[in-house]
Amino acid sequence: MTTIFQVIGRPEFYQENEFTIGEKTYKTCLCSNALREHLNSLDEDTDLTIFVPESILLGESLESFQKKLGDIGVTDFEAAVIPSVGRYMYGGREIEFRGNVEAITTAMFVYLLKKKPDSLIIDLSTGFNIYPVSLLEATKRYLTFRKMERILQGMDVVRARTTFSPPISRDVQRYNVEIQPIDVKAFFALPKADIDKIVRECPGNLRKKLAEINRENSGIKKVFRRLYEELTVAYNALRLNVPLAFYELLKMDISTDTMEKGVLEFVEKFLEPVKSESGVERFPLDGVNISNIFYAIAMFRSLKEFKNSLGEPEVGEILEKFSGIYRNKNLGVGVNEYFLQRDIEEIVSYSDKLREGEEEILGILKHGKEFCRSKVEKRNFFAHSGFLQEFTVVKKENGRVKVGWLEDRLKEVKSWILNPEKN
Repeated sequence: MTTIFQVIGRPEFYQENEFTIGEKTYKTCLCSNALREHLNSLDEDTDLTIFVPESILLGESLESFQKKLGDIGVTDFEAAVIPSVGRYMYGGREIEFRGNVEAITTAMFVYLLKKKPDSLIIDLSTGFNIYPVSLLEATKRYLTFRKMERILQGMDVVRARTTFSPPISRDVQRYNVEIQPIDVKAFFALPKADIDKIVRECPGNLRKKLAEINRENSGIKKVFRRLYEELTVAYNALRLNVPLAFYELLKMDISTDTMEKGVLEFVEKFLEPVKSESGVERFPLDGVNISNIFYAIAMFRSLKEFKNSLGEPEVGEILEKFSGIYRNKNLGVGVNEYFLQRDIEEIVSYSDKLREGEEEILGILKHGKEFCRSKVEKRNFFAHSGFLQEFTVVKKENGRVKVGWLEDRLKEVKSWILNPEKN
């Protein structure tokens, strides 16, 4: 199923035109309607979603607006109201919609996240300039989110296209429609996400509402902070080549579906309008931060899937599983495989000193019981794939070599991975 998205203006301003797509011409009022007919003729199932700026609905309901679209031949579609910005005349007086453009983009982004189309086309042929620009930006953020969900697995699961026609005027009746693919590049980088900074600068009259929303959603915010901390550990563990962190430090037991749903509901609270005599007001949102919050959830989902594929911390599995991840060109950490292989081979060679069922500190296996503790443990930790000889335990079990860290050092190790640059 391909979903077509379009932002629309007032129905009475649209007239019937001819839209040429490929070698076929369709007579209708909206380019998206022509596109739907064209794709259906190619046996591609479609549905249509029309975004309606709230300023258009001054003095009328969404239902009556949909009926007006039906009167000009646009039927069988879903309508979604999005925020407006600016001043408009209604009933002989000026109505102001106060907020920012990011509220518009975020509203569309949230809608896409809830609908989750695997194939979509955005029609940029109509709408006041800020709306199609916001639709394009929201689509790119959605594509980034979907790619982050599979950042380790390396699969593109969404097909996105954009369509547009030349500027429509009353003097021209036929337009060629162009369709182009949309793509984004998702990088293996930790999203800078702050669940406490949904709003940029809160106006004084909305501070009470802001505090109320945050108080009512303190639970989901707390869980997100835990998710983000685990994501930071997992990300740094891959980036800095510390595979044991996935076995010894990470639980990753947070449901990403539940988290995504909860954060969506949380963000939607900030999109709700506050009406007054002079107009409609919304929070000035930090849309980039909001996007990063969802990217963090998506990235956690991908890393959790990898975590759940792991078994026991046996050196053969560690080398196989993590080498496969490091070879993923999307991550840019291919060199990690060489260092991991070097350190695993060293551990295997020293494990020959162990009998079946025995375990020992790596440093003792290497240097005997009198080995000296390093003065630069943190540096050496990252230099040796996290297998620091002072607290890496090597065990021989059923002919296999397993590794782990001393339990009383786990808290310290976690702090190193969370803040690798800190001395």
